[in-house]
Amino acid sequence: MALEVKQLNIYAHFMRSVQAVVKDVGFSVRSGETLAIVGESGCGKTMIVNLLLGLLPDNCFATGEATLDSLDLIANGKRKRRLLGRDIVLIPQEGQDALNPSMKIKTQIFEALKRNGARLCRKELAALAASKLSAAGLDDGALDKYPFELSGGQAQRVAIAMAMCADPTLVIADEPTRGLDADSADVFWQCVSDSFCDAATIIVTHSIELAKKCDLTLVLKDGETQEQGLSKEVFSSPKSAYTAQLLAAHSAWTQTDGAL
Repeated sequence: MALEVKQLNIYAHFMRSVQAVVKDVGFSVRSGETLAIVGESGCGKTMIVNLLLGLLPDNCFATGEATLDSLDLIANGKRKRRLLGRDIVLIPQEGQDALNPSMKIKTQIFEALKRNGARLCRKELAALAASKLSAAGLDDGALDKYPFELSGGQAQRVAIAMAMCADPTLVIADEPTRGLDADSADVFWQCVSDSFCDAATIIVTHSIELAKKCDLTLVLKDGETQEQGLSKEVFSSPKSAYTAQLLAAHSAWTQTDGAL
C-alpha cells in the first residue's frame, strides 16, 4: 500500500467559527494505481491535495489518518516537505506559475535532476534534460528559453518533464490538463502511464474523460464522499444522484462544445 487515507476531516478557522471543509473522507491508492478525484469547484479536492503536500493554509487543520507507506502525512509536516520534489511530486495546474521566470528552462531542469541524485557533467545533464523534454513532447530548443517565452501548453509540458526527473512514491496532479489541447492532454496521460507506472498517482480533475482513464475515482460534493470505486463501474453504473448529474452535464457539454 502506498497511500492510505482514513476518516480525514479538514477544518478551517474563520473569524467567529470553525467549519469542516472535508468530512470523513477515506481512500487508498496502491503503487501503480491512478485515482481521479472529481467534483465541482469548492468540493474539497484542493484542500485534500494541500494536506498531502503539507500546504494547508495557516487557518486550517486536519484530523484522521493519511499515511504514505509508514509516514504520517498529518503529523510530520516538516519531514513531508523535505520529500517534495523527490518522493512526493506535484504536477501543477499552471506550468507557468510553477516555473521561475528569471531562470532558463535548462537551469530549472538541471536543478530538478541534481535534487534527485544526478551526478553528471553539464553536457550529460543537457542530454538527460533534453530526453525528459522529449518524453513530455517538447524539443530541446526549449532548454535555452525562459518560461515567458513559452506558451501555456509548453510550460505545462516543462512542468511534466521536471516531475519526470524524480522517481516518486506519490504523484499529485492538480487539474493538469485544464486549458490544454487534446494532443497535450494525451501527452500528459502517456507520461503518467509510462514514467510514473510504479507510483501511486492522484489526479484532481474536472475532466470526466481523464477520470475514466484512471483506475479509481472518488466523487466529492461539499467535502463529502458521494461515491468511489473502480472508474469503469463509477461511470458506467453511478450509484449516487450527484455522479449521475456530473455525467449528464458532461454528456450535454460534449454534444454542444466538444470533449472536455
